[in-house]
Amino acid sequence: MNKDEYILLLKQASVDDTSKFRSVSAERPRTRGRPAKHYHPLLQKEKTLSTSVCKILPPAIAKSLCVKGSRLAHLYGLPKTHKEKLSIRPILSATSTYNYYLAKWLDEKLKPLSYNKYSILDIFKFAEEIRTIDINNGDILISYDVTSLFTNVPLNETIYILVDKAFCGN
Repeated sequence: MNKDEYILLLKQASVDDTSKFRSVSAERPRTRGRPAKHYHPLLQKEKTLSTSVCKILPPAIAKSLCVKGSRLAHLYGLPKTHKEKLSIRPILSATSTYNYYLAKWLDEKLKPLSYNKYSILDIFKFAEEIRTIDINNGDILISYDVTSLFTNVPLNETIYILVDKAFCGN
């Protein structure tokens, strides 16, 4: 696969899908007086996030979560070699982006809320569970091929569920 074909396949699998990506204008906002030396919309988001986090969390935690000098996310693709027609699986690397450390911290705090009696935490327990399936009793094992599950999670509903679990104890 040459570079042009790679870029075309990556665009088809990711940035051309406007339900998941939108373009960001790099045009400077109109301001009174002297404009900032460097402007990018994500720098403004970084500043807004930092301000909000500093108001909510203790200073030591806020300082560790809001890093100055973040970088833009990096999009690349891995070829799906198991498919007949050549296609790309898009990967968006967000390490060191303006919200990376906050997301990592939130994941650590919210992860305990996602476990329930249906969760299997390791592959050995899973293997043990499927060995005990009694086919004669009518038990079945179903596997779904899920496409881009994380990007299709309804955000507002997920936030309400997590808030309810965290603060109401349900």
